[in-house]
Amino acid sequence: MKTKCFGYLRNFLAGGVLLAVAAGAWAAESTVSVQSYAGFTFTGTVGSPRTIQYVNVLASANNAWITLTNFNLPASPFFLVDTTSSGAGNRFYEPQADGVSFRRYPGLTITGNVGSTNLIQYASGPGSWTTLATVVLPASPHLWIDTISPADAQRAYRAVNIELPPSITSATTAFAQANYPFSYQITADSYLPVTGYGATGLPAGLSVNAAGLISGQPNAPGVSTVTVSATSANGTGSQTLTLDVRSSFAPELVLIPAGTFTLGSPNGEAGRDADEGPQTTVTVSINFSIGKYEVTQQEYQNVTGSNPSYFTGDPSRPVERVSWLDATNFCALLTARDLQAGIIPPNYTYRLPTEAEWEYAARGGTTTLYSFGNSPAQLGTHGWYADNSAETTHPVGQKLPNPWGLYDAHGNVWEWCSDWAGAYPGGSVTDPQGPASGTAKIIRGGSWFQTGTACRSANRDTNVAGSRNGDVGFRVVLAPVP
Repeated sequence: MKTKCFGYLRNFLAGGVLLAVAAGAWAAESTVSVQSYAGFTFTGTVGSPRTIQYVNVLASANNAWITLTNFNLPASPFFLVDTTSSGAGNRFYEPQADGVSFRRYPGLTITGNVGSTNLIQYASGPGSWTTLATVVLPASPHLWIDTISPADAQRAYRAVNIELPPSITSATTAFAQANYPFSYQITADSYLPVTGYGATGLPAGLSVNAAGLISGQPNAPGVSTVTVSATSANGTGSQTLTLDVRSSFAPELVLIPAGTFTLGSPNGEAGRDADEGPQTTVTVSINFSIGKYEVTQQEYQNVTGSNPSYFTGDPSRPVERVSWLDATNFCALLTARDLQAGIIPPNYTYRLPTEAEWEYAARGGTTTLYSFGNSPAQLGTHGWYADNSAETTHPVGQKLPNPWGLYDAHGNVWEWCSDWAGAYPGGSVTDPQGPASGTAKIIRGGSWFQTGTACRSANRDTNVAGSRNGDVGFRVVLAPVP
């Protein structure tokens, strides 16, 4: 609410609440909504009559004032709040006397268990909470006026029911790999100290210790519903954990058959850059598997234990802000895990695609500007780019795939290739690997930030191997070691 003095102690109440609202961290039963209320402090002769009047529209000097209350001053000073003013829109006051001060006050409507003891706390920004008062809830809902905070303070409020058991705060989903070490720490918010933790429904190979650490090596793939708990003197709080044990953390793969195609673009292609030629006939001599999707944030987190992405909030978005070195490290870690688990043959490895493999797979047997044809007008149904991305990445697989079943080969994020940047050789070659050295690595596919031209199948760009950008990610290849 916004308030201001008006005329002879006429005061104006209008606008929107400037106060953030939060529920108690471990007290879901106690919630808080915040409004602003008009408050008056009266001074003068005890027993003297007082009147407060208001109008909602100040049309002229002869307004039809509405009497809010009449009373005899019971004390001096005396504080009175207009509890009807919340949500009333514009309201002008005329207290009809001198010795009156006016300001707005935050009113907290607390909903919870009647009779429960609640700490009323505030935070002025990120960080710890400060207790303003302790309230035993006489009713639900209950209006509590904050007469303590300074005028115009912008604060987040919460009501913490200190009689509740702990509230679990750790993640509700977790991923593990069969026959590979796993750990998950149960965490909880609790007013009283946590005296113990527990977990029931754990798959074979896992156990929980007294500190709430679930660890071990799950024996077999499968999805388990685990109940994790924390106990204090107030009781036990619990939450369901969905534990997904997988045979591998590798992305879903698509098998690409060996074959021959034309790398690069013809001279007359719309939007063509000079580095897209000379066109080269490339033979891919072996079958290989490539990621059906760009590597997601969840997959990257599972393998490396971190998520460097800028666009977080949905783990099915592609991972970005990964360097070429980060991407190749992911491939090395994934290879080691799956070799140890016996998921892949000893002579196989996960790696980045060569530039030729990337374009071969992305084209899906086509020779047009895009894998779906030559019309840029259709790009919006096949990829995320500058015209439709709203300047952000999107979960993988939401657009149409190319003819070989690859998603997001046009847009979303650029994808690292293994090659150093260099000119095409021309003529006919088999399994080209790019130059032996260079100053930058190839990226392909365009991104959410790029125009449609940049998302063409033949378009190529470069990036320094150590750079990390919010529109650059990767997809993996699984193939025999050369």
